[in-house]
Amino acid sequence: TVQIVSGADDINEANTTLTAGGATLWLGNGGTTTTSFTGLRFNNVTLPPRATITSARLEVYSTQNQWISVSFQMAADAADSSLPFTTANRPGLRTLTIARVNHSSNASWAANTWYSLDDIRALIQEVVNRANWQSGNSLSIILKGAGGAWGRKFVSSFDGSPANAPKLVITYTTGGA
Repeated sequence: TVQIVSGADDINEANTTLTAGGATLWLGNGGTTTTSFTGLRFNNVTLPPRATITSARLEVYSTQNQWISVSFQMAADAADSSLPFTTANRPGLRTLTIARVNHSSNASWAANTWYSLDDIRALIQEVVNRANWQSGNSLSIILKGAGGAWGRKFVSSFDGSPANAPKLVITYTTGGA
């Protein structure tokens, strides 16, 4: 399990504008249905190169009672070690993995509750299979809004509560002796 450890590593992007440092982070759409992104950068990911990923998921902490439809597509930054988010290196500008996972739900979320998102092992597998991946590198998951305008859910960010910042939970095996 790897958790976000900096307010600069969990950000939102809408219409090329980055938002970091707030108490909450949104998943889905921030008012635009074509250029809404959430970037989650996990540092010191200790996965051996070419490990076999048996499961992987994002866990997020709901900050409020919310019942709204949300849709987004998840991919990973197709990089050997994902760089920090900056205005010139926004989530919307990243080269993404071929593997993608679509998430869509219309479920009620309770405040102060952890939620697990879809299995994203294919995304993680594609990154650790890269020729220059090394244990301890950084890995980013990029969520691109796919639903209607303002179709989003709010979760805790690192700045809102370090203990409730998004988590990446991975189970893996390694081959050979």
